Amino acid sequence: MRHRVRNWHFFVWLAAACTASTVQPGRPTTPLPSLPTPVPSAAGTGSWTFNYAPGSVSYQITRNAEIESQSDSGNHREISTNTTYEWLTLEATGDTIYFTAVVDTFATMTQGKIGPVQSVQLPVRLSGSFVGDSIVISADSLAESCNPASSALSADLHNLFVRFPAQLSQGSRWRDSVELKSCEGMIPTTAHIGRSYLVSGESTYEGIPVVVVQRIDTIRAHGEGAQQQHRLTLDASGTGKSLYYLSTRDGRIVRLNSEQDLNLAFTVAGQIHRFRQSSKQDFSYAR
Repeated sequence: MRHRVRNWHFFVWLAAACTASTVQPGRPTTPLPSLPTPVPSAAGTGSWTFNYAPGSVSYQITRNAEIESQSDSGNHREISTNTTYEWLTLEATGDTIYFTAVVDTFATMTQGKIGPVQSVQLPVRLSGSFVGDSIVISADSLAESCNPASSALSADLHNLFVRFPAQLSQGSRWRDSVELKSCEGMIPTTAHIGRSYLVSGESTYEGIPVVVVQRIDTIRAHGEGAQQQHRLTLDASGTGKSLYYLSTRDGRIVRLNSEQDLNLAFTVAGQIHRFRQSSKQDFSYAR
């Protein structure tokens, strides 16, 4: 049992790498953030245009994950809460957005038997471009990407950079997909995420006019690696949902909340251990 529980933190990357260089066992976690309820849209709303504005923007990101074993009769439950501060600098040239993203705070509190986590030297920086529907991270950034903070930052960029249609109108729908690579516990893992969007309409958030967009995800992930002499395999599947608040005036995502429910299978030494993970993320724009 000790060997199995020690590896539970590998799964948390699917909640955007909810592991950290600072671990404080036994402290209470903060409440899981709930999706903010938008003000009902006014009748007769028209259409909107959203374009990312150049300049600097910062976000505070809170992540919470709860993991339960489904392979044992006992009640084994792990909780991990992570707080991250990220800075984005955007430059736009035509249809291409060039970005530099920096993590300067990455701290986690845990409850349960989650084992030691990989240490991270801060700050962590990634740079690249967003063109078409793709995010391209520079080779120099990728060379240092095999740590939990870089994995989290990469996942956050895929959440924050979305190719919105030229015109948004209430009830409009579209789809895209993401292939997200990560490296947790030195295990290369790839997630395939299909995303469906729906424009709910116009609303207000903290007095700011916003356009509310809902997103529904279908998630599948697979990873293979080794720990000591044992071959490890990770498989995950599940769903997610997100809520975007877009300020069309400022060209900013001013709030993003997301949830995931995943079924996880961890195979080591020929034995399969199954888990269920529920997680939430809250992106708050710092003006």
